Amino acid sequence: MPNCYRLSLLFSLLFLPKESPAQQDLLKLHTIDPETSYFEDSLLAKQSDEQLQALRLSHRQKLEKGDTLGAIRDLNALSSLYTNRVDYAKSYDGYWQALLLADKIGDEGSKADSYKGLAILYSLFERREEALNYYLQSLSVSKDLLAKGELDSLALRENYYPLAVHFKYQGDFDQAKAYLDSCESIQAHKTNSLFTQAERAHILGLEGDPKKAGERLILIESPIKKFQPDYLVIFYNYLADIYFISEDLNKSEETYLLAVRAAFQHQSHLNFVPDIYEKLALVLEQSGKPADANHYLKLANNINRSLYSSRSPNNHYLLEIKDEFRQQQQKAQQLAREQELTNLQQRNEISQLQNTLLIIGLGFLLSLGFFLFKYWRAKHRAERIQAEQQRRMELDKAKEIVAVKNQELTGTTLKMVAKDELIDQIKGQLKSMQAEPHGKELGKLIKTIDINKDQSWLDFENRFLALNEGFYERIQQLHPELKAYDLKVCALIKLDFSGKEMARLLGISPESANTSRYRLRKKLGLKKEDNLGEYIMKITSS
Repeated sequence: MPNCYRLSLLFSLLFLPKESPAQQDLLKLHTIDPETSYFEDSLLAKQSDEQLQALRLSHRQKLEKGDTLGAIRDLNALSSLYTNRVDYAKSYDGYWQALLLADKIGDEGSKADSYKGLAILYSLFERREEALNYYLQSLSVSKDLLAKGELDSLALRENYYPLAVHFKYQGDFDQAKAYLDSCESIQAHKTNSLFTQAERAHILGLEGDPKKAGERLILIESPIKKFQPDYLVIFYNYLADIYFISEDLNKSEETYLLAVRAAFQHQSHLNFVPDIYEKLALVLEQSGKPADANHYLKLANNINRSLYSSRSPNNHYLLEIKDEFRQQQQKAQQLAREQELTNLQQRNEISQLQNTLLIIGLGFLLSLGFFLFKYWRAKHRAERIQAEQQRRMELDKAKEIVAVKNQELTGTTLKMVAKDELIDQIKGQLKSMQAEPHGKELGKLIKTIDINKDQSWLDFENRFLALNEGFYERIQQLHPELKAYDLKVCALIKLDFSGKEMARLLGISPESANTSRYRLRKKLGLKKEDNLGEYIMKITSS
């Protein structure tokens, strides 16, 4: 049950006649001087004011920073504090404002908190159906969040416990016990267990077994005093109910007074005090104390009729007005949402048009890019083909030049061969004359002719290699076993020399030249049908 609202109750007490015996008994019981401004200056009231100011400042700052979620949480906290201060109008507005903001940003956790706050307000106004509706909405949202893994199961206890109390006061004990079962299945600590034990014992007494109910309550009195003394208000209220059901009027009277003392001592659950006074008046009446009963009954009625009481007709009227105002607000907000949907639809249509234009523009750019790409690729290909043709032309031209040069070299070589033949004839004639006088001089001349002949071959070879660069290297790369003589034969075959011409140039017989060609074919690994000249041309021109 929510905390009671000490300021309204205590100010109401100040306005009671001083000579009232019931009031004097109450003041003696709580050692409160009615002539002082105790309630206005109490530390708890100041702390509450400080909390309000801090929350208002925090709420304003978060709104300025755009922290909507933080502002919603501050609104819920402010509304809870307004409820405790019996400022129900601000509390009600705060919860609804928080709920609407939470719905706008889709924060389900804050919505669950707002639903619980509204349920408490409607419960205070004894509008049980509306209270139950909001309790169940809060529970439904919390279960959804739990299923999504966004909420701890312990938080569900805050939903189950007030529902159990709600159904207990509705007389639906089975439903109340079912929610207590759910509550106990997720107990977080010993204090929570004490609350549910007290509720179960109270239900047991209301069901007709006050003896067992009283025994169970007595067992948890000491732990409650130790761990949760502010809960003693509710505990003694329940225990006094059990004594009343048992017709033990003296204990019931004493225990109701203990509940009131705990309420003032701990400044908590003061909303129970008017009910306790009413029940105390009933006990006193049955005990034969009509005067005291009448005073306590008046005291309860004065509190209940006070401006800030949850049962005040003014507050009933205020809440009805608030409901109508809220309905009007909701209608206005619905219209605003519909207008927003219309605007959103228009924005979507504009956005779709922009997207269409963007797609068309992108398509055009892509098409342009594609055509440019094809153009540049075609141009590049044409340039590459042209360059390749140019390279081939230059290569062919170079080959033609080499061929011409080789032909020139061949012609020159043939002339050199003819010259060598002539020189050989002269050499032969000189040899026949060597035995004659001046023979030594003729020997020197013959040797000089041989040296010149070797030099002629070297000149030929140098000119040939200058025109056919890398000729020997390419052949030796494929056939490293070839000798220098074999390479000379390859060079002459390259120039398309016949066997007789090779023989004259190498200074050997035609038969020896043919033998040299035969041996070369074997070293090159050629078959009978392979052409030696074509093979040499192929490997040396690659």
